[in-house]
Amino acid sequence: MSLFKGVLVGLGSHGRYWNTICSDHSEVDLVGYVARTETSRERVAVQWGVPRERLFASLQESIERARPDFVLDVTPPQAHREVALTSFSAGLPVLGEKPMSDSFSDAREMVEAGERAGCMHMIAQQKRFEPQPRKTRRLIEDNVIGEPGQLDISFYVPWADSPGTHYVKEPFMFLLDMGCHHFDTIRYVLDADPEGVQVISWNLPWGWHQGDASHVAVFDFSGGLRAVHRAMGCSVGKRTPWTGNWRIEGPSGSITWEDDRVFVTQEHRSEKPRREEVPVKAIAADRVKASVLDEFLSALKEGREPECSGRDNLKTMAMTFAALESARRGRRVSISEK
Repeated sequence: MSLFKGVLVGLGSHGRYWNTICSDHSEVDLVGYVARTETSRERVAVQWGVPRERLFASLQESIERARPDFVLDVTPPQAHREVALTSFSAGLPVLGEKPMSDSFSDAREMVEAGERAGCMHMIAQQKRFEPQPRKTRRLIEDNVIGEPGQLDISFYVPWADSPGTHYVKEPFMFLLDMGCHHFDTIRYVLDADPEGVQVISWNLPWGWHQGDASHVAVFDFSGGLRAVHRAMGCSVGKRTPWTGNWRIEGPSGSITWEDDRVFVTQEHRSEKPRREEVPVKAIAADRVKASVLDEFLSALKEGREPECSGRDNLKTMAMTFAALESARRGRRVSISEK
């Protein structure tokens, strides 16, 4: 079996996680690892066991010397544009961590550059690959609760509680970094794109983030559908799963995610009450990430656009940056404004 040769850019904790996933994959050989500082490269050589001849100070150097087939970008959001443009100029496809960028204009530039170069571009929005979203989308397509009218998500976690990271320092990072996960999953599950959003955000007295880490976001869709995202990133109490707890209401009942379990319920007196648990096979978090890599490689082999392509992910970014703008301005923002 021929291997896809990859270069990993970004060698922090997320990079180490992706290194493990790639090392365990039968079709991938990471031939280059990129970090700007010598300290980071030495740490990776010692702690990860990477041969020093595979360590590079720049992406351009790794492309010229290692001759990869694709680039895996696990850098912070503000660095994604440079990585993508360098890769596309060399004719290389990119699998990038979410969010695509910390700027909507940069995200759009990246997508346009990839399309001009004819290079595949995929964003690792892995939440939609988890069993609950997959199962729930099928339930909605099978009309189990009728046409959805409202989606409510509750999300409470002690997010990014390590001091000094960009997650703690940057404004609205919880809304940007974790919001884009859930917003993308909303698009996937409902198979619809919202028209506008209104956000109220704030910080709590005990919070450790410099930017707001609590919010309520209300997305409106055509036909009256609403999606309400209620989240707190500095919770020290009972936490929800990382996917959140979901409730989708339709005229024939509800679909709920209750701590990693899925239920269909109808309790109105107009019909016989029912409550059924829908079997969902749990899979490990690393297997979910591996599913993203599987989709990327399959799309490369088949010459097709992948799920979570950069082009499609622009719609998730439009949701996210409209939410950020609404939080800053304190008003509803039309997603067409992005």
